[in-house]
Amino acid sequence: MVDRNDMQDEISKLSQTSTNLLLDNLLRKHNVKLSNDNFTNEQKSQLKKLVLDLQESFQKLQKQEKK
Repeated sequence: MVDRNDMQDEISKLSQTSTNLLLDNLLRKHNVKLSNDNFTNEQKSQLKKLVLDLQESFQKLQKQEKK
């Protein structure tokens, strides 16, 4: 029998992998290369904030699923 926590962990891994693939495809589609020369400091900070916001959203979703 599958443990609920194991199932949630597996779903979390799948969600994270799916998100990574989608983001990677999106960046490739628009010919974005993640080198230091492509982004201004402001763009870098916005990108970091976006990633942190996405991580926080996933964590909230995981907490809600556990309830």
